[in-house]
Amino acid sequence: MLMAELVCSPEGDAQTLHLQARIATLMALSGVFSAGGENLQRTLTTLSEAYAQWLEEKEGVLAEEEEILNQLLQAQKGKEKKTLGYEFNRLFVGPQSPTVPPYESVYRHGERLVMQKSTLDVRRWYRSEGLSLAGASKEPDDYIATELEFAAYLLAKALAGFQKNQPGEAELYLKNYNAFYQEHLRIWLPRFVTGLFTQAREPLFHVLGEMILKTVRAVPS
Repeated sequence: MLMAELVCSPEGDAQTLHLQARIATLMALSGVFSAGGENLQRTLTTLSEAYAQWLEEKEGVLAEEEEILNQLLQAQKGKEKKTLGYEFNRLFVGPQSPTVPPYESVYRHGERLVMQKSTLDVRRWYRSEGLSLAGASKEPDDYIATELEFAAYLLAKALAGFQKNQPGEAELYLKNYNAFYQEHLRIWLPRFVTGLFTQAREPLFHVLGEMILKTVRAVPS
């Protein structure tokens, strides 16, 4: 995980409240992957709550976005913790080669290779903000949890600009978020989600993929 402090005030106008909820959803998505299959019950509860709050604050909520939340809640019912944990590991961890690797470079460079050019590009993004991976992290810089956390970080910096009445700073970070989205997230996450749709045996992970696509999008700047 990145060494970043994400502190958001719970108060604000409609714009800031919506941004807070989106940040919380991105962080919750990040947490699903970083905490691992053994903690799914906890991280999925956090994700459901954050996503529900995002829909509450969002203007023009689509029926399909509400249905994603309903499907997420339903997919958790009646499933043993071990079953979902085993599927999480099969898809993303191993012990054998993960079925749907959660690394950008795999989808950008072919041959299921990690630590490629896109990994270094992502690292440069982190360093441009004075960030680096925590010392205990064993994952490459382009791990999905870390990229989602960085996306949340950029939006949190934008939010801080709005809260400090510094619109120039806020707009800068919204533009940075959109640039990171265009250069990285937009390119590989749809391919990653396609892998979930085709490889996942549990509906929960299909819903998780749909939620990623609905949440990780460009923002007005």
